[in-house]
Amino acid sequence: MGKFRYQFFLEAALELKANLAKEKIDLILLKDDENLAAKLKEICKAYEIEHTVTSYPRGVYEGNILGMLCELTAVFTCEDDNLVAMDELPFTELPKVFTPFRKEVEANLDVRDMTQDPLLKKFADSHAFSDTFELIKHPKHPNSAYPFTGGESAAHERLNYYIGESKAILEYKETRNELIGENYSSKLSAYLAVGNLSPVQVYYAIKGFENQVEKNDSTYWLLFELLWREYFMLVALQGQTDIYALKGIQNKGSKNYTNNIKKFEQWCTGNTEHPFINANMKELIATGYMSNRGRQNVASYLVHHLKVDWRWGATFFEKHLIDYDISLNWCNWMYVAGVGNNTRNKVFDPTLQQERYDPESAYCRLWNR
Repeated sequence: MGKFRYQFFLEAALELKANLAKEKIDLILLKDDENLAAKLKEICKAYEIEHTVTSYPRGVYEGNILGMLCELTAVFTCEDDNLVAMDELPFTELPKVFTPFRKEVEANLDVRDMTQDPLLKKFADSHAFSDTFELIKHPKHPNSAYPFTGGESAAHERLNYYIGESKAILEYKETRNELIGENYSSKLSAYLAVGNLSPVQVYYAIKGFENQVEKNDSTYWLLFELLWREYFMLVALQGQTDIYALKGIQNKGSKNYTNNIKKFEQWCTGNTEHPFINANMKELIATGYMSNRGRQNVASYLVHHLKVDWRWGATFFEKHLIDYDISLNWCNWMYVAGVGNNTRNKVFDPTLQQERYDPESAYCRLWNR
């Protein structure tokens, strides 16, 4: 986990801890290390815990941690990160591509109501089990398109600003492929990734805006993106370890990757032969963020131009992206590599992409200094 992703995650966790403390409830924070299983066992024994409620695990590793808990307590899971409950999906088998999934879900969409806060129980002396975490504030880059801090307060502030105050959502479809600034996209991805916002909260914020202010192609398009997120969550859940495999969920042959270490390092540091690729990679390293347009281009360049194993790029993104999400990251990389939910294999020409999305080279000049 890179410094910006770690900082954002820890900001979110420490704010939650502080908010719970106001209710005289402590939050135990544990380091993910070789002693995790023993720590969980000690906590369950100390408080005679019989039941555990947790989010449904999104990845294989997270499922393994849940397995540890299952050996200690009865475990109940909730789909708080889903827009639609899995047992309410309108099909028995997940479609292999997005469009039929979207059409079926949109035709039968029944998003759950916003629920009240859960009842929480205080455990005495729980601070004794918490590990110590040091929050190091890394300065925000002046050109960052994602200068936000982690935490629920900042998440709702951003949600209210983007949809309510600025009404920038009304231009989302036209601006979503831009490269510079805070408002070309919602910038809610990191808050969704760490759980500061749920997709249900975002859904009702959009629907409320549509009902009270205006509904257009852009407001729909943000809902459309939420469905992409939902779809890839289900793909990752079904794919399990296959989403990390070279042949992906399609189990297709490799592209004869040469895996040139030097070319990979040049890609990582933004020192390739192409200025548009370099600018995007330098933004990622300097801020922990990159636009969606940029991600598609640098991924395509690594896989199709440099002939490097797509999983190397996915792992690099996992380390550095503030908004890293298991399913979105790995399913999007599979898609680029042609081993995911593909109907066709699209290769981006970075020169043409730069001419279209950065015609005055403003973005390239901003980051290739």
